[in-house]
Amino acid sequence: MNKNVGGNTIMPLDEQDLSILEVLQKDGRISYAELSRIIDLPSSTIHDRVKKLALRGVIKKFTPILDEEIVGVNTGAIIGVETGAKQYKKVAEELCRIEDIVEIYGTTAEFDLMIKVKTSTSKELSRVLNEIRRIDGVEDIYVSSILETFKEEHTLPLIGLRTSKII
Repeated sequence: MNKNVGGNTIMPLDEQDLSILEVLQKDGRISYAELSRIIDLPSSTIHDRVKKLALRGVIKKFTPILDEEIVGVNTGAIIGVETGAKQYKKVAEELCRIEDIVEIYGTTAEFDLMIKVKTSTSKELSRVLNEIRRIDGVEDIYVSSILETFKEEHTLPLIGLRTSKII
């Protein structure tokens, strides 16, 4: 059954799509031949399905996940931003333009927006915080420096969508 989300018709993912996506989330560089062997579908079917998943927007892009320690972008903060209802969307759009901000969420929590910033030094973090404070509509910010990361996933949990666990 198709769902309508935000004016778009969302076609459900079948078991084969979910299996493909589970494997690709673990290793986006896996060959279609290897994926075919794991899922037990012809390589041409895998190719067609991956292409369709990308065209449908299910797969946004294939991108490497960098090691922040090795790259040197390992100074981070979680920031609560108070905006006021009238400025909320405008502030969010302005925050999207700041490259060091890697995540932005509208929330129902104590803050209107929650953002995650990653920089190479505390001096760079300070620069970003000042840039955020200068945005028209930002009433206040609350900064929590990230000391350690215990879990940071770049995958979606698909198990709840499955009728059976194939892999």
